[in-house]
Amino acid sequence: MISSTADLLFAPRPGLWALVLTAGTVAYSLYLTVTVRKLHRTLADLRDARSEADRLRQAAEAANAAKSNFLTLITHEIRTPMNAVVSAVNLLRRTRLDDDQKSHLLLLGEASDVLLRLLNDVLDLSKIEAGKMTFESAPVDISAMMANLQILFWPQAQQKSLSLRTHIDPEVATDIVSDPLRLRQILFNLVSNAIKFADRGAVRIRVRAISEGRGPRLQVMVEDEGVGIPTDDLERIFESFEQGEADTTRRHGGSGMGLAISRRLARLMGGDITVRSIEGTGSCFTLTLPYVPAGDMPAVAAAPAPQPAEKAKAPPVHVLIVDDHEVNRRIVSLFIEPLGWGWTMAETGAEAVDLCHTRPFDVILMDMQMPVMDGLTATRAIRTERGPNQRTPIIALTANAMDHHRKAWSDVGVEDFLPKPIDPENLITTLAYKASGCTAAISEVA
Repeated sequence: MISSTADLLFAPRPGLWALVLTAGTVAYSLYLTVTVRKLHRTLADLRDARSEADRLRQAAEAANAAKSNFLTLITHEIRTPMNAVVSAVNLLRRTRLDDDQKSHLLLLGEASDVLLRLLNDVLDLSKIEAGKMTFESAPVDISAMMANLQILFWPQAQQKSLSLRTHIDPEVATDIVSDPLRLRQILFNLVSNAIKFADRGAVRIRVRAISEGRGPRLQVMVEDEGVGIPTDDLERIFESFEQGEADTTRRHGGSGMGLAISRRLARLMGGDITVRSIEGTGSCFTLTLPYVPAGDMPAVAAAPAPQPAEKAKAPPVHVLIVDDHEVNRRIVSLFIEPLGWGWTMAETGAEAVDLCHTRPFDVILMDMQMPVMDGLTATRAIRTERGPNQRTPIIALTANAMDHHRKAWSDVGVEDFLPKPIDPENLITTLAYKASGCTAAISEVA
């Protein structure tokens, strides 16, 4: 019987099937080989990319650390001589001066205030960029704040023959909840700029409460009739170290940080700053912030006021002044001398520790950055070693004024922090409070 054509075609042929199977195996092996090589290349590329990312991250961290170290150094180096300048101005104000001397002293005081504001602006900008800016929520008397701004800027407005007008709409609550320091800083910058760039007319400040989709908002508009801002510069003026046109900068001065800091602060507080301007006519800067009347906040029990010790120390107070700069030590002594207090001076932390072994002090003023032994190490030694000053109040008085410096002092048990340049009233008040025994006792140290 003859097989059909189909039977002939599909009849088993072991050799042919083996060949097909071998070819398929080889092809699949080649495919796997190519795939594995591609995978290896991909993994190698990923490793290289990760290494590059790590390198860039480390470089960025190193650059950020270098910037922080630079700011730490430069703020210390600037604050130290500024402490002498500002303190000398304060001391001279206590003396008898003729009219010319008073005029010269006024100029010196204004120049030192400008330098300090510039230094503080640099520090604020650094904290914002590092994400370390913190805010508080507290009742703010908006009427009192506006009145203080009016008093503060009225002399400058008069010098330029400008009228300074403030209006608060009736619906605005007397007390609102905000960060008092940062709100004042923003308003100070806006009003200062308005007066700086206005040569005629009025500077008007209007406060009102508005309703938006995000809830009630506080709106403060600061309007001037000054030089105005070109349209192309309306956003650029909010960038760090930027201002308007060069001739405007030369005439009016400024660092170009005030508006940049103010807008960033406003946005971190949940609001914003916008501007509208007509060149040659004037500008209007509008601050908008979340609006909460203080009466709407839940009541919080007030912390009990610290009670004086049963028997306060009798005057005169004796202060240990620890600072490696002779001028700084002398300045503190001149501030406390009229009070009839006594003092002992130490140039290094090691010298302070030795003195603390020999006699008790009522309060210790401790610098941070000193040769031989720094203030943190000295404070730790005084607190750890049993002696007559183990519980003596220690106040940090230092030009190192950044947040991580405050934390370093807190870690060694020092909560009172006075930055340089010295504010004489704050210095005397803090010294008197601590020396009177009103502070909580320091825990026993083993």
